[in-house]
Amino acid sequence: MFSALTCVRAAESPNRIGLSEELHKADLNALGNSGTFHRWTERCCWLIGIAACSVAAFLILALGVGIETDSLGASIALTAFFIFIYVFYGRYRPAPILSNISGAVAVLFLSIGMAGIMSLAGLRCRFPLIDGTLAEMDRFLAIDLPSTMVWFADHPALSNLLWIAYASSFVQLFGLVVLLAVLRREDKLWELVFVCSLTIVVAAAFSIVWPAIGAFAHFDYSPDILEKLPPGSGTYHLAKFDYFRNASSPVISFTSLQGVVTFPSFHCCLALMTIFAAAGIRWLFWTLTAWNALVLISTVPIGGHYVIDLAGGGLLWLIGVALAIALGRSARRRTPPRRLQIISEVNA
Repeated sequence: MFSALTCVRAAESPNRIGLSEELHKADLNALGNSGTFHRWTERCCWLIGIAACSVAAFLILALGVGIETDSLGASIALTAFFIFIYVFYGRYRPAPILSNISGAVAVLFLSIGMAGIMSLAGLRCRFPLIDGTLAEMDRFLAIDLPSTMVWFADHPALSNLLWIAYASSFVQLFGLVVLLAVLRREDKLWELVFVCSLTIVVAAAFSIVWPAIGAFAHFDYSPDILEKLPPGSGTYHLAKFDYFRNASSPVISFTSLQGVVTFPSFHCCLALMTIFAAAGIRWLFWTLTAWNALVLISTVPIGGHYVIDLAGGGLLWLIGVALAIALGRSARRRTPPRRLQIISEVNA
């Protein structure tokens, strides 16, 4: 406490410590803020969202996919609102919690929405399906998916719990965005947004070149199995898949936007990034770890994935985390030593 007060008093008189007026203001903003080094990661999040918009627009124009104008206008207006709150309360009337929540939500809207468009419009390319290869990889790992589905169908209580876990993934994501902002963990917040934005856009790009219809359709499970599983298990995406791959003039509606990505599993990425983002929050970490273990299991009977999809999703998540950590370290190396000293004293 004493070191923090000393630092604040020194910062109030920049001439006494030889700082320029600009650096003095930056140091005042840095005081008590554990997320001082998140700015690079934050900028990269916006770059990913903008790049995804460009790719999605190109695919729409090149592949002749229509957009429902009413839902498009509403989506643009909502995203613009969050961007306005992000800028206004970040620059003109500082309110870091509100600004960070709004900015993070805006970036996630951009990246998730554009990734959904990329995956749907990309089906128009009609690249060969890789389901046979994915199924062969599972067999190489001695995994018998048809028998596994029979087991899950015979345990309806577990299957219903897994359905709830699977559906909770995005709720957990946005809940963590709010919690990390409130706890002033801007570093963890923007790291989470970066990893989510990067992995979902990359997964969507993979699905364009290496599309798959999913294990349920590939193995053509019997109606007896499907009836015992929660409604839509493994098949909820099939109508979208067929529509955008085979319809003559498909139209994307933002009111029912749903990406179709089998390999790699983005739900696997989402579960792992949720656990990682909660590290350091002891009361929450172990709860989310246990719950997201169920999410990982649910990707097979509920999401309709092959097991190898989870390996692909795990690898993609590792790459995303490694890049986020590298960005944070790079920001620290470029931070002036005097500012590092002030931040260290305040956070001590």
